[in-house]
Amino acid sequence: MRRGFIFLLTAILAMLVFAIPVSADETCKAEEYLETYFNITIPEEYTLETANEVLTSLGAEPIEGEEFSEEAVVKAGLKLAGLDELAQTYINEEAPEKAAEVLKEYDITCAEEFAPYVACAQDLGLLEGDDITDFLYHCVELGGKGRHYIGRVSDSEILSKVNSDLNSFSIFSEEELNDLGTSIVLDGAATGYNLKYSGYDAHFLDKYTLKYGHSDIRHAVQLIGLLRSEKMDAYIQIEPKVSVYEYMMDWGDPGDPTPTYEVREVDENRYLCYAVEYDLEIEFDTTEEKEAFHGIIERYAKKYDDRVDEDGNITKKLLAESWWQPLYSSYTPMENEEFGELTENVIYDADGNYSIHSFTLPEDAEKIAEETGKIAPDLKVGTATIYVNPAFMRYIKNEDHQ
Repeated sequence: MRRGFIFLLTAILAMLVFAIPVSADETCKAEEYLETYFNITIPEEYTLETANEVLTSLGAEPIEGEEFSEEAVVKAGLKLAGLDELAQTYINEEAPEKAAEVLKEYDITCAEEFAPYVACAQDLGLLEGDDITDFLYHCVELGGKGRHYIGRVSDSEILSKVNSDLNSFSIFSEEELNDLGTSIVLDGAATGYNLKYSGYDAHFLDKYTLKYGHSDIRHAVQLIGLLRSEKMDAYIQIEPKVSVYEYMMDWGDPGDPTPTYEVREVDENRYLCYAVEYDLEIEFDTTEEKEAFHGIIERYAKKYDDRVDEDGNITKKLLAESWWQPLYSSYTPMENEEFGELTENVIYDADGNYSIHSFTLPEDAEKIAEETGKIAPDLKVGTATIYVNPAFMRYIKNEDHQ
C-alpha cells in the first residue's frame, strides 16, 4: 500500500470520542505543504531510508535500528509534535494498562515500546487518515512548524473566534524599526508602513492564499460569514498589524489615544498615526475559489459612487465598513489580468521577530532601500512581487477614488 498505515486497517472505521479533527488530504494538502515549506520530495514508498530522510528534514528524530515500522514513525511524529510527555502518561505507574486498553479497544497491535505513542496518537485523532504523510503534516502543525490558523470558514465557532482575536489586539512596537519607519515616511520614501510580529504569521500555501487588509472587527466577522454563504471554505488566520501613516492636523482633532489608536508628534508639526489593523489571511481549498473572491468583494464589500448618497452613506446592501479601495493581494500571479503588480518592501529587526512592510510601485522600491541604507545600514530590505486588486492599484497610482 502506497504510504499507507497498515496497522490501522482494522481501526479506520472506529468512531473517536476525544478526537482532534484532522482535515482530509485534499483540504490540508499535506504532501504539497511539506514539499513547499521543507523542500523535500515525499517518497512513493516509505522505507527506513526514505522515512529517515523525511523525518530529518522535518526536524524529527530519525528511526533507530535497522528496520522500518510505521509505529516508529508514530513515535517520531509525536515527539516532533511536542507530545512525548503526554504519550508517556499512557504507561504511568498508577495506570500502567492505559495504552494496552486503548489499543485493544481499536484492535491495534504494535510492539510494546511504541504502544504509548500509538495509543496517544489514536486518542488524539492523528491516525484517522490512512497516509503517513497526512500524519506527519499534522505533527508538524501541532509542533508549531505548519500552518498557524484560528480555524476554517466552516467551523461552527469561527465567527466568535475571529471576534475574540480581533478584540485582543493592541498597539505594539519595535524601537529600531519604528525609528526607521518614521524616517521613511517623513522623508517621503513611502506614505506609510505596517509593523508586524512574526509569531502571527500564517505560513499558508501561497498558491491558494489571499491577504485581505482592513481595520474594522465587524467587517472581518461579516466577511467570513459571507464566504460561508457563498459555499466557500478556507483556512483563516488573523495577523494584527500597526498601520503607521502621516496624520494631517487639518483633518481635525485626532482625539484621545486608545489601546488601538494614537497620534504622536514625531517632528516639529509632523504627526504620525498608529492604528491597530489586521491582515485576514485566507487559504482557499482551490485556486478557483481564490479567483472568485474578487467578484464577491466587488459585489458585496466595495463602495462605488452609485452605492452612496451625497453624504457618503452607503445606499446598497454592503458589508459593514466597506471601503472605496479594499486591499487584497496574492504572492502568486492571478488569472484576472486586472490585478496589478506592486513591490512589497520588508525590513526585519535583527532578531527576525518584527518587520515593517510598505507597498510601492516597482520603480519606487529603490527609495526604501536607499533610506534604509542611510538610517539603518545593518538592516536589509527584502522585496517581493505581489498581485493586488484593481481598486487598490487605482489608489496607489492616484487614478481614481473608487
